[in-house]
Amino acid sequence: MVDFHAVIEVPKGSKYPRFAHLADIESFTKPERERRLVSMFRTFRLVGSPYILPPGTPKARVEILAEAMRKTFKDPAFLKDFKKIAGADPSPLMPEEQEKAVRELPRDPEVIELFKKLSDAGPLPPR
Repeated sequence: MVDFHAVIEVPKGSKYPRFAHLADIESFTKPERERRLVSMFRTFRLVGSPYILPPGTPKARVEILAEAMRKTFKDPAFLKDFKKIAGADPSPLMPEEQEKAVRELPRDPEVIELFKKLSDAGPLPPR
């Protein structure tokens, strides 16, 4: 049996002070495929439930919705209600950050398949 402690920083470079002495899980990845897998996991955790519009949505409409999200996420009443309901400080991802994170998701089919296997309830694939 091995005692193994590591963290996954979400977003990357953001480590909770009590875990500062622990290595980021990414430091243990060897092949590039594993680094992309950790990156994919980190992005899904970071983005949470993204707001997605259908292809072809007029740019003006996209900007109206993005601005509404920005205003909501900066509204003190929203932040107060969120903390009351969720029991945690809100850390919303602004539309630009969300779009950037989704665009940077690994698109490699091998990494996507591995992510699906790791997210499944079945046995883990061999390393």
